[in-house]
Amino acid sequence: MKFVLVIAVFLGFSVYAESSDLNQIMKKMGHEYKLAIKAENREQMISHLERFILLIEQAKNAGFQADKKAQSIEGLNKSIAVAKSAIVMANKGQSDRARKALKEINSLREEYHQLHEPPSVWELLFGK
Repeated sequence: MKFVLVIAVFLGFSVYAESSDLNQIMKKMGHEYKLAIKAENREQMISHLERFILLIEQAKNAGFQADKKAQSIEGLNKSIAVAKSAIVMANKGQSDRARKALKEINSLREEYHQLHEPPSVWELLFGK
C-alpha cells in the first residue's frame, strides 16, 4: 500500500514539474514576444524573434494532454510561421509591418490557450 502511495506522489510531482516547465517556457516566450514588439531596431527584433522561436520549439516537446497535443502543436507551428514571416519583413526593413504581423501571435495565444482552460462550473453541470 505504501508503495502505491509513493508512486502516486511521484507521478503527481512529475506531472506538476512538466506543467511547471511548460509554464516557465511560456512566460519566457511572452517576454521575448513583448521585447520583439518593442524593439528599437530590426537587429533587436530579429534576435528576440529567433529566441522566441527556439522557446516554441522547446514548448513543442512538453507533455501536453494527449487529447489536446495535436491542436497545441498546431498552434505553436502557426506561431513559428508568423514569427518567421516577421523576421523576413524585419530583414527587409519593414519593422512596422512585422509588428502588425506579430499581433496575430497574440490572437493565436488566446485561441489555443482556451484549449487548456479548465471547464467552468456551468460547463461541468450542463455541458457545452
